[in-house]
Amino acid sequence: MQNTIAIICDCDETLAPDTTNFLLEQNGIKVKLFWNKITKLVSQGWDPPQAWMIEILKLIQSGQIKQNTNQKLSQLGKKITPYDEVPEFIPQIKSMVKKNKDFDEAGVNVEFYIISSGFEDLIKGSVLSKHFTDIFAGRFNEDKKTKKIDGVKSSVTFTEKTKFLYAINKGITGKELRRCPFSVNDAIKREDRRIPFEYMVYIGDSPGDIPCFSAVKGYGGNCIGIVGKHSVNKGYQLARGKRTTVGPYSRNYKKGSDLRNVLDTIVKKIGYDIVDKKKRHLT
Repeated sequence: MQNTIAIICDCDETLAPDTTNFLLEQNGIKVKLFWNKITKLVSQGWDPPQAWMIEILKLIQSGQIKQNTNQKLSQLGKKITPYDEVPEFIPQIKSMVKKNKDFDEAGVNVEFYIISSGFEDLIKGSVLSKHFTDIFAGRFNEDKKTKKIDGVKSSVTFTEKTKFLYAINKGITGKELRRCPFSVNDAIKREDRRIPFEYMVYIGDSPGDIPCFSAVKGYGGNCIGIVGKHSVNKGYQLARGKRTTVGPYSRNYKKGSDLRNVLDTIVKKIGYDIVDKKKRHLT
């Protein structure tokens, strides 16, 4: 029985301020100059996440960024401050599902995931990590002897994000996916997949989330657009392009906010769909 709801979030400007900017600022590097350089590289044909990961790698190797191991990145991540009521809204939604008698009898549960083009170890060091089933983001390689970062192990491009959607869909854990990345391509009947796309809710703020919006929405899931005071244009571009099913909403995860009301409503609707399917299955 497919009875799990997945709430999948972008990280930067969705759950917390841009974590790459945070890393740069913590090391006294001018953010605007850094992104101007990335814009120039992209105009020359570089893939954006690949460009900024390699530039960050250069800054690490030159000593301008002091966090030269993944452990140090993780330690710095402890200083990341998420937006208001993040991650408090997660146990609140889990409690809402657990307290619903119909959901409990049907075995309905909810899981939370992060898919980001940022840095995995930095995000995993933050307060966010303990509330999410898994976090998928870009990773650096370390020299086996010195433990110092010496290369880019993986970057998460816009379309690469959808790979993790399919891993969640098929019930492939992050640990398994990293050990055997081709497992995401295994043929699994839709009825045998752990979390159907229609039981997914994807939350994101920018054009970088469009491939995930398209995949989730295309298979009947829900997509919520997020907008901040500095990203109004991005949010409304998503809305005008009909990329999301609802939104954009401001980054207010408090109970009673527009975002929370619609998120709670969607979770309840999916929950009752699961209850109805179980009843039909038993009759």
